[in-house]
Amino acid sequence: MSSPEGELAFRQLAEAIPQLVWTTRPDGHHDYFNQRWYDYTGTSLGATFGEGWRLPFHPDDVPEAQKRWQHSLRTGEPYEVEYRCRRYDGVYRWFIGRANPVRDASGQIVKWFGTCTDIEEQKRARDSLQFLTEASELLSSSLDYETTLAALTRLAVPRLADWCSLDILGEDGVVRLLSVAHVDPAKVKLAHELRQRYPPDPKDPNGLHEVIRTGRSAVMPDISDAALVAATRGDKEHLRIARTLGLRSAITVPLTARGRTFGAFALVTAESGRRFTPADVSLAEQLASRAAIAVDNARLYGNAVRAEERFRSLINATSQAVWVTRPEGHVEEDSPSWRAFTGQTYEEYKGYGWLAVVHPEDQERVRRGWQAARALKQPYEVEMRVRRVDGSYAVTLARAVPLLDAKKQVREWIGTSTDVTAQRQAEEASRRLESEQRARELEALRAQVSDVLSREDSPARLVQACAEVVVRNLTVLPMAQLWTWNREARALLLEGHAGITVPTAFQPTRFELGEGLVGKVGQERKPLLINDVLRHPGLRSREWAQTQGLVSFLGTPLLVRGQLVGVLVVFGLRPLEEETLATLSTVAEAMAQGLERRRAELALQEHAQDLARSNEELQQFAYVASHDLQEPLRMVASYTQLLSRRYKGRLDSDADEFIQYAVDGVNRMQRLIEDLLAYSRVGTRGHEFKPIDSGRALEKALANLKALVDESGATIAQSRLPAVMADETQLTQVFQNLVGNALKFRGSTPPRVVVDAERQGTEWRFTVEDNGIGIEPQYFERIFVIFQRLHGKEEYPGTGIGLAICKKIVERHGGRIGLDSQPGQGTTFWFTLPAVPTPS
Repeated sequence: MSSPEGELAFRQLAEAIPQLVWTTRPDGHHDYFNQRWYDYTGTSLGATFGEGWRLPFHPDDVPEAQKRWQHSLRTGEPYEVEYRCRRYDGVYRWFIGRANPVRDASGQIVKWFGTCTDIEEQKRARDSLQFLTEASELLSSSLDYETTLAALTRLAVPRLADWCSLDILGEDGVVRLLSVAHVDPAKVKLAHELRQRYPPDPKDPNGLHEVIRTGRSAVMPDISDAALVAATRGDKEHLRIARTLGLRSAITVPLTARGRTFGAFALVTAESGRRFTPADVSLAEQLASRAAIAVDNARLYGNAVRAEERFRSLINATSQAVWVTRPEGHVEEDSPSWRAFTGQTYEEYKGYGWLAVVHPEDQERVRRGWQAARALKQPYEVEMRVRRVDGSYAVTLARAVPLLDAKKQVREWIGTSTDVTAQRQAEEASRRLESEQRARELEALRAQVSDVLSREDSPARLVQACAEVVVRNLTVLPMAQLWTWNREARALLLEGHAGITVPTAFQPTRFELGEGLVGKVGQERKPLLINDVLRHPGLRSREWAQTQGLVSFLGTPLLVRGQLVGVLVVFGLRPLEEETLATLSTVAEAMAQGLERRRAELALQEHAQDLARSNEELQQFAYVASHDLQEPLRMVASYTQLLSRRYKGRLDSDADEFIQYAVDGVNRMQRLIEDLLAYSRVGTRGHEFKPIDSGRALEKALANLKALVDESGATIAQSRLPAVMADETQLTQVFQNLVGNALKFRGSTPPRVVVDAERQGTEWRFTVEDNGIGIEPQYFERIFVIFQRLHGKEEYPGTGIGLAICKKIVERHGGRIGLDSQPGQGTTFWFTLPAVPTPS
């Protein structure tokens, strides 16, 4: 490497690789840094030669770095150390420094070659995982959540922030400060005093009340003096204290579980001068999520712990291998870093021997890519699996650039191979964690939509509640709308809106089918997904959508058996994934079924009320009609009977016959009205149900029928009848009508009637069996209809209302009535009544 050509090749190599590169003399005196070193540190050329290399190092890391460097100089062993190096803008980032000695033919060290690799992201990811692990262990250590959360704030200082506070929303709706942590106990006391003197403003758009109310994080990367003035609301003393604290950056994240936000977790930097980044926000939200789950639900907390264990792998420093090839692609120089990484000797990997450690499934792809890059003389980049010394495969990112001569021909290729296994594992773990989080959110959405649709509320309120549930559970969806199909108006009407407000200038409340994006979904009755909504011609206001950060649109039809019920519309802050689409499709189906079911229930309730009102009016009409008809009939009956008595035999025979017809007609009309009045009073004049002796009711009925029993010569047989829950007067009427029918419709032999009862579960089944003329089966239903007769009044007297009254009485008691019969073989009427409940 002492030759000019060797030195030039080294310099070109050092300037080509992405690391900070440096060299020293055998005694450790730094004599070269590549341009990336100066670009990163902002130091001037030569300023860090000799011992000046320590200038950009963090003061706390210099002793260890110096100690290890002196050890390597004494022993000749490779040098490796992690440290923080200051960037040109004053920000420290973590690096891993490595150096190897370059020896001559006699084994003497002639130079040290070193690299500095930025491991800030890996370090931060590793520290984040470690911190989350410690936090999870802390959260699972006790069921006393206040003590645990207080300990959590102390754990966060100073690793995440200079200040950490945690507020809880109580059952009384009051937000109280649970815990504050700071490295200085005096400032903790000051924080509690300030909270009492200056409680948070509920109207502060970036304050903890807004975070708890919306469930969304509030981030202030830089706390300006104007922000302090606004937060202190003009109180000079409050502003003075706030300025004294030197607050620089703040994050407030919600404690949310199962869709309910019950607290806020705040991180603030001051003394350290740190500025929070998006990665810090993500870490704080993960921490808050774990804390919320631990408090709200032990099962979800357990899942979080298991998930945390799955992602507990630490990300190691990126391994680098540097190599040089000829123009045709053959390796021509020894690479100690490649040997250290793969275990291959130079003889084994020279030429194309390096392909032997590439995974067999990747070899052909890597070979073709390398050949194409050489043919095109363009930079080469490929990701492949490379076998390490221990036999395991590492995911490696290989890059190479061609060095051209004056004739634009490739003189050689200089490349690096970077072990990116840790990064890929971390990315995969993050994807799995996000997927699980999404799965929990989607499951919560399904459950809450089902809960909303189970409420006995108006369809309009259910629609609004469903829209709010969608926005509350899916943070990627800042707005949701539900449009319902109005059959009368033949249009889609906006009934549910949740999330960001749309200006009325371009927010219609009605769409015809085919009109706009909503009308198109309703007309075609199939989902419409747009993952680049800002470029879609159907968007009504591109400027407003761009201001709100809207990226995607999904319209899903609400269908029930192919019929349109409405349209669910959501806007997203990023392209919607298949998992979210499937869940929204399921939710839309549930919404359609739930809304249609609720509408049907309300329609049925209204119909039932109409029927009840109609029945009541009919009963009242029957009662009034039958009652009011009694008086004129009594007058007609009186005068026709008077005519019969006074003029019978004094007129001709035709007059006597006509008068008799009038008397009979009036008498039959009176009986008919009396029976009709009795029928109408079954439901209105009945007594309260109570335990009664059904045998006593039968005895009363038989006493009323004594004359008919004696006249027909009937035999009445009965078993011991039970106690039932009934109206005794009405049960007597049922027995009287059924036994009376048995005596009336008798055959040529003397009638025999048997009354019996049998227990069937929670009711008694009564039977009234006779040996009369019987009934043909086709008339079984007809005889229970009012005024329905099977025989003329000349054959068998009656009005045809008796069995209709029996049916109405039995059904009032919650029972059933029917019969079994054959013509000429008698009839058995049966009916059921509830048994007297037995005390348990």
